[in-house]
Amino acid sequence: MTADSGPTEFPRPDLLPERLADWITDEIVNGRFAPGERLVEQSLSKRCNVSRVPLREALRIVAGRGLLTIEPHRGAVVTPLSEDELNDLFGLRLALEGFAAAAVAMANPRPDLSSLHRLNAEMENCIAAGDIDAYNNVANAFHGAIVTAAGNGLLRDAYDRVKARFRRYQTVMANIPHLPPRSVSEHEQILVAMENGDASAARDLAEGHIRDLVAAYRDTAQDRDLFTKAS
Repeated sequence: MTADSGPTEFPRPDLLPERLADWITDEIVNGRFAPGERLVEQSLSKRCNVSRVPLREALRIVAGRGLLTIEPHRGAVVTPLSEDELNDLFGLRLALEGFAAAAVAMANPRPDLSSLHRLNAEMENCIAAGDIDAYNNVANAFHGAIVTAAGNGLLRDAYDRVKARFRRYQTVMANIPHLPPRSVSEHEQILVAMENGDASAARDLAEGHIRDLVAAYRDTAQDRDLFTKAS
């Protein structure tokens, strides 16, 4: 667990478990709690200046998000990265984002996509500055904005339920040098297809983009031995 200069503040007692859960989720997603790491309740309680009751509820919430496993006699353990989860998650993401891109292209009137162009330009700036954390945040906003632009509340709900699990893998993928510039180029192609009303091309390009991400991550994860081995 990364050392901290002082306790983390959570000023709303009525929302405490949810706030704690969001903080733990962010720590996991950004790699500050490592895959397979055991989260010690006593240390977390002291660090966050909270009692164990809301902390345990928060850990259960995070476990429900698929980011922790509550193990007997061991407590909360950060879910390891695995090739099976990669395939499952990004298979789902491919379906959701391909559908979303096609829906945006078919919408009448078509949504204003100028904000998406701005996000893609911002990603280029992040790459030029070498700011991978900022790139990750903007890339996540870009993909989420396409889903939102589709105007389908159930689609957005499905995406939101698993987006933190996507982001864990994106954090590692963004450290692959060739991937962010290629992603920006692929994003632009998706935007052009949506603006042209070409639903088939928008779907194909969005799905191809996800496949490229998966292939790059799988190769890198295997090279770096990041996947949990089957027992």
